[in-house]
Amino acid sequence: MKDAIKALAADPYQREAARVRLAVEGRSVVRPLIAELLDETSPVPWQEIERLLVKWIPEHAYDEVLAALASASDKVSRRRLSRTFTSFGAVDRYIEALNHPSASVRESAAMGIQSACSVAYGRKPNPDVDYDLVIDALIPLLADPDEDVAQRVRWLLTMLGDGVLEPLRHVRRHGPGKLRAHALSVLAAAGGEEALSAADRAAVERLVRIKLLDDRAQPLDTCFTSWIAVPGGDQQGIAELLGLFDARPATFELGLSVGSHDSHDGAEYGRVYVTPEVDGWTLVLGPWCNPVDPERAEDVLRVVTELSRRHGRAQAYYFGEQGGGSGWLVAENGEAVRRCKGSWAKDDARFSLGEPLPQERAACIEEGITPVGDAPADGEEADEEWTDLAPYLAPDLARRLGVSPFDLGPHTRVRGAGIVALTPHARAHGRPCTGAYAI
Repeated sequence: MKDAIKALAADPYQREAARVRLAVEGRSVVRPLIAELLDETSPVPWQEIERLLVKWIPEHAYDEVLAALASASDKVSRRRLSRTFTSFGAVDRYIEALNHPSASVRESAAMGIQSACSVAYGRKPNPDVDYDLVIDALIPLLADPDEDVAQRVRWLLTMLGDGVLEPLRHVRRHGPGKLRAHALSVLAAAGGEEALSAADRAAVERLVRIKLLDDRAQPLDTCFTSWIAVPGGDQQGIAELLGLFDARPATFELGLSVGSHDSHDGAEYGRVYVTPEVDGWTLVLGPWCNPVDPERAEDVLRVVTELSRRHGRAQAYYFGEQGGGSGWLVAENGEAVRRCKGSWAKDDARFSLGEPLPQERAACIEEGITPVGDAPADGEEADEEWTDLAPYLAPDLARRLGVSPFDLGPHTRVRGAGIVALTPHARAHGRPCTGAYAI
């Protein structure tokens, strides 16, 4: 038997002969195969072992893999066994395993159901699955004592289609109480605001108003962060000039959550968060504000210039963490003073307007490089140095020119309350999808 297992690492002919021999052994080979799977020094590819267990002898292997997963004591073993366990595709058995004492088994069972039943990203429903039965089995685990299990189930329920909505509404109406809050979050994530009852929508709005009474500023870092900055606290005037509509009160946490959602998996141009006055400035957060987005650049140039005509100054920025680049636009008294993009892309130059700002030159000096716009000294490569600095510069320039959303915090002076509002893009192209956001 050992020789046959080792032969799974040999040439294709020997592997095929080994599979046949091991499959004939049936139940007696399962535990040795699991031991080989967990041996980090084994030359046998894990895919070969998994194929045997899952495709050739599943009737013997399922219970043994489950037992090994339940007793696994280290992360590597649990990960390898979970990967195999979720490959059986045995939805009925996974439903039973949702009640297992081991959190690792419960989480892996949910992952197996996800693999077999998800309709996310355009996948068709599995015709062999009773989705109502699956949903009824999953909902109690929303309050699982293990947070990893509970979170996995929350994610999974949003992937099972509209069939989850009515059972979750039933929980909201009738309990049990320990599931109600979780059901609300999943309802919002699965069906958006439209999936909530009128009572639940009113409850959320009340909670936002209550939270606003003690709201505190916090950094607005969405990984891909775009914002407009205007001096003063004329939130209503800024919203009117930008054409924003359907404004609703929002905490800093809610604004950040919406901004993060709208900045990932494709830019959402239909919605922005407008801060209260923060250290003498009002910020508008969202991908719609990006001054160097090819789709948005000219419109952002127009609205920022108009804002500067009314308020004396206005700016717009983009910053992508981990090499995502920077962009900035500065306007004064109705004129665009400077626009620049730094991202190492070949088309960066086409966004350039105006001469380098004193703040850009100061940043260069602090970094010990030739100031942008100056002729390089002999032997220096000023353009290359600036090209390497510019992609990281937006937050620093925002700080030098006014206030940076990354610097907000308990020390920030705040006046008023924030709002989330829809942009003219939403009026023209449809309202953005809603979801579950932090408040």
